[in-house]
Amino acid sequence: MSAYSAAGNVHWASSGRVLDTRHPRLFKYDPELIDATVRAGDPAAILREEAEQIYAFRLFTPEFCRLLVEEAEHRGCWETGEWKEDNPNAPDIKEVSLADTTQHLESMGLERVYEEVVRRHVVPLVNHVWPVFKVQKIDPPYVLKYDADAIRTMDLHYDLETVTLVVYLNDEFEGGGTYFPRWRYSTGKRAPGSAIMYPGGLSHVHEGLPITSGRRYLLCGAFY
Repeated sequence: MSAYSAAGNVHWASSGRVLDTRHPRLFKYDPELIDATVRAGDPAAILREEAEQIYAFRLFTPEFCRLLVEEAEHRGCWETGEWKEDNPNAPDIKEVSLADTTQHLESMGLERVYEEVVRRHVVPLVNHVWPVFKVQKIDPPYVLKYDADAIRTMDLHYDLETVTLVVYLNDEFEGGGTYFPRWRYSTGKRAPGSAIMYPGGLSHVHEGLPITSGRRYLLCGAFY
């Protein structure tokens, strides 16, 4: 449940009170911020397989991406470092992530809206591509930031989740791209709102290529 002040800049999210919201429009599911092809709901027309089990599509409008980036910078709840987490397939094993700069949507009060978007528009695509897999868990999503003057790259790694979703939020940077060496395939610079999804695990080892100027923002999601 959400509520807004009369001034429109105070938001109470399910996770607690969030003050001084830049864009109240983000806190409610708005189909006008979803790409029209995804709203149409035909997976065959939405998805494009660009390399083995790496599927590209448009998820959000550029307007949504701009609003989300501005909201993230306005909130400023960025964390930089390495993170430890349990391996989902072997909880007694601790995995250590590579250093990055992230901000969870939960800290911004946007996790419920994201989950609604995923269940309405992404889960049907996942079911279409991998019909034997059913999404049972959606990990907390986060915005990942690369900065040419700070952390600007991510070394080769693999994801722990069953399916990964990456949404490209901006194009005001140089360099960058998600690179999968097995296929010598790089996403390059994508239009804001573009997305890819692919299986986690060793089959899809990848890296974040370094940016040389500006800032690069991604919205990252994980499904089990």
